[in-house]
Amino acid sequence: MRRKILAGSRGIIPLAVAGRCPAGGWGGATSRFLLILAFVLLLPSLSFARGWSVTEQDGVKWLVTPEGARFFSLGVNNTSGGSADDKAKGERAYYWQRFYPSLEEWGRDTQARLTAWGFNTSGGWSDVSAVMNFPVIPEIDLGRNSKLHWYDIFDPSMQDAADEIAREIVAKYKDNPRVMGFFTDNEVGWWNSPLFLWHLERGWAFSSKRVLWQLLYDTYDGKWEKLLKDFVPAQGFDSFEKLKDDGAALKLRPGGQGIKVIGKFTYEIARRYYELAFRAMRKADPKALVVGDRLPLYYNQDAVLAQKGFVDVLSTNYNVDCEDGWVAPYYFEGLHRLSGSPVLISEYFFAAADNRSGNLNNGHLMHVATQEERAKGATAAMKNFASFPNVAGVHWFQYSDEPTGGRSDGEDFNMGLVDIHNKPYELLTAAFSALNPLIPAIHAASRWTAKLNGNGSGNGPLVLLKSSAPKSLTDGSLLDWPDKARTRLTGFATPKPYAPFGDVHLAWDENGLYFANIAGNYVDLALLDYSGEYPLSETYQIHITLDAGAGARHFAVHLIPRPHSVWPGRFELKPQLWRYENGAPVERIDDPGLVQALDKPLPHIQVEGLIPAKLLGVDALKPGQEITLSVEVINFYRELTMAATGRTAVLGRAVDNAGAQE
Repeated sequence: MRRKILAGSRGIIPLAVAGRCPAGGWGGATSRFLLILAFVLLLPSLSFARGWSVTEQDGVKWLVTPEGARFFSLGVNNTSGGSADDKAKGERAYYWQRFYPSLEEWGRDTQARLTAWGFNTSGGWSDVSAVMNFPVIPEIDLGRNSKLHWYDIFDPSMQDAADEIAREIVAKYKDNPRVMGFFTDNEVGWWNSPLFLWHLERGWAFSSKRVLWQLLYDTYDGKWEKLLKDFVPAQGFDSFEKLKDDGAALKLRPGGQGIKVIGKFTYEIARRYYELAFRAMRKADPKALVVGDRLPLYYNQDAVLAQKGFVDVLSTNYNVDCEDGWVAPYYFEGLHRLSGSPVLISEYFFAAADNRSGNLNNGHLMHVATQEERAKGATAAMKNFASFPNVAGVHWFQYSDEPTGGRSDGEDFNMGLVDIHNKPYELLTAAFSALNPLIPAIHAASRWTAKLNGNGSGNGPLVLLKSSAPKSLTDGSLLDWPDKARTRLTGFATPKPYAPFGDVHLAWDENGLYFANIAGNYVDLALLDYSGEYPLSETYQIHITLDAGAGARHFAVHLIPRPHSVWPGRFELKPQLWRYENGAPVERIDDPGLVQALDKPLPHIQVEGLIPAKLLGVDALKPGQEITLSVEVINFYRELTMAATGRTAVLGRAVDNAGAQE
């Protein structure tokens, strides 16, 4: 039921229904009634002064409006009229003056459209004026504007600098009733090794260099020979004292543990950023939510740990994992374990080759062939996002398509709800119109236990589902894993305080055991000191040990990085399948039809393969057969390991229909 509203000086205010004057005269009763009425009418302003907040009910995270209502934010990024640039003048880009007599008319029509499609929020880079009245979250580049990133973030003056910039920026939004909070930055990225190498190169006058030097000195107890077990220093840097100089450089030694100290520095520098930003925002606008820095389609676990206590809402952008709208659960389970904060998906998207703006979809971001596939995948992803208890909002990127020929940075994607000619994509908007009103109820019903007690961590037996058809290991897609929820192996263990960095899926047929791994692992491939072949010990590795009745057999996939065959400056991963004995590789199985690494730019990893029954010492796998199984995944440089070991599994029935994420 719609509520009546009154437009007030502080924005849109719910209209209270006061009731009738009590019978029996006016006198004292009248005074009491007028006081009650005044208080009721004042409540909206009082509640707005309280600002937006967050809550948890039955283990489910929510945003809370100033009026105290639960709110799941369904937003659209870049809900704006565009700009009058050359592309707009040439009708190659969206711009409001091409379609509306005034900006106010654009705002009324756009909000009516978005409301009809089930959206309730304006996301990043949206119009913040009064031409619309959706809540909005501006992105303010606080870190970049106050030079927190790639400057001397540990300089004692940095808090004052951040405070000043925050006051200046937030002043533009003062008393704007639409603003629910702020994104402090966008996709800065916590790329661990570049942060380490850049700060190590600085001079001793640099406060952040001194922090890093002290961390190295303390980690290795001031003993240079201990550091040399993990690092290879650049020529001329042969002591801790020399590391104080300009140009200092260290590379990882194969077999060492240097990546661990790089992780420690990532935590320290990220912690400093989040603390500075949080304190500055609290001073600039105590009522506004601090909604983080929109992690860039991936997260570094040390940086997420560093956010704890310094964001109200953790924001992350997301590139959907499969064309069918599958969203890998490890990502949000990991955020739940590492942070505990509500999560806002600050952008996700689907594009299609079949579009009316001439977009080429020139990159790795999620795109499919047709608008029908786009609508199906986009809404499946929305439903999957809402089923995570810690996700309190999802924002679509973006309102209109990118210009014909691409943005100024070259990105050229069909991401709009409308094309550059202001015509809605009917299949997509109709699908959102049907689904979005259901999203709050889907979210309210979400539970972690339903996800974590999947295949491998509950009290029941581990059952491996039979593949309904042989899986292609050359198609570059995971679409032939239809029931990803029930083929997902859960219960992986990782060293505290870290979380699993990927998902493993298992299925079988008579030919053998199929496996797939969806994961995230940023790696600087120039960080390692080596010559010749890339060391197997430093690769990304998937180890599977399986006893199908002929004794335990150990196999591993190693992902070997090499320069990309198409995209200059990028790397691709070449999978190698190895047989192991006594914990060491003894034979490379040179059959390209057994494993494929999908062409996903790092830090995104997707790989699938088959371990044939004959390599397991049996003619075929059979339904009802009992096997023992261990799976261990190790990321680049052995930074982190996730393991599910000593499992007994039964080979179960076939799955012949697509399963929804549970």
